[in-house]
Amino acid sequence: MEKKFIKHFLIQVSILLALAALLVIVIDPFFHYHAPISPLKAVVTKAEYQCVGTIDHFAYDSILLGSSVAENFNNRWFDEAFGCKTIKGIKESGTTADLIYYLERAYESHEISNVFYSLDLFALCADTEPTMLAENMPLYLYNENPLDDVKYVWNKAVIFEHIPYMAAMSFIGDYDEGMSYNWGQYKTFSAADTVNRYNRPREKQEEKFEEDIKALIDDNISLIEEQIIGHPETEFYIMYPPYSMLWWDNLYLNGELEQSFYALGESARRLSQYKNVQIRYYQAEESIILDLNYYMDNIHFSEKINAWMVEQWKGQEHLLTNENYTDWVEQMRRIVTEIESVHIKKYYNE
Repeated sequence: MEKKFIKHFLIQVSILLALAALLVIVIDPFFHYHAPISPLKAVVTKAEYQCVGTIDHFAYDSILLGSSVAENFNNRWFDEAFGCKTIKGIKESGTTADLIYYLERAYESHEISNVFYSLDLFALCADTEPTMLAENMPLYLYNENPLDDVKYVWNKAVIFEHIPYMAAMSFIGDYDEGMSYNWGQYKTFSAADTVNRYNRPREKQEEKFEEDIKALIDDNISLIEEQIIGHPETEFYIMYPPYSMLWWDNLYLNGELEQSFYALGESARRLSQYKNVQIRYYQAEESIILDLNYYMDNIHFSEKINAWMVEQWKGQEHLLTNENYTDWVEQMRRIVTEIESVHIKKYYNE
């Protein structure tokens, strides 16, 4: 009797496990096996878990690369402006190597017509090895080892949280697939909150622009340059996102201003020389960076600014070329000087 009970119990457990695995494989909220099956929507809210799956399995010809400041772009803005189909390759605080990893993975399965690259200066100062392959990442979604998939198909959070959420957003909510990974809808943007969140250094540090930092910046620029040279069929649209004046103030006080200006000037010089590259420089837009009501902290701005950046591609006002990039660098230097001498005093009495 006991053996019969154990046998039935094991059979039932096996059936439940098989059904659970089948449910995950069919719904596949992290898109590890396939794109969403209609009528389910592409509900993408967790970049570290879903980005690789969308890159591998979605239908697209263009990719938007960037850190969290690029998450509030609507993919459809690029589709409408450039006549393409866009997905995001996003990594929070993403390094250059992280974004290049996504791009190389995209090229493995797709022909890429356009790369929209939100180029963060801090990413050019980071390590040249991708961080998403670290042990704290869900590597079972990144590698090709099917044995690792047990961590996905029998994952309690996937079954009881992510699948129900995907279903709810598909059938009940008004989820906009173009706003993948968007966080701006849940945040408030105001000068008061931005200043309150800024932990301003108390003393000015000496400049720490060292030769090894310069070499690291050069290597990161080379990672981007290799993709541009290696894919002449792809148009690269590079944009420097507008950080707030508090971000520049923080660089100044921490002695990191010169290394950031080197990252700016050298990346602008080297990347602007290629025929398949167009660059827009938004960091010197004083009407934005000096108005802290557009921000939630010293770097993250509202989706209104994301929409504005795409709209600006229609004109030539923010165009950066190999002939004028030094003018942009000098203009940004002038603005930082004014930030420290005038604008920062509106918020901090020294």
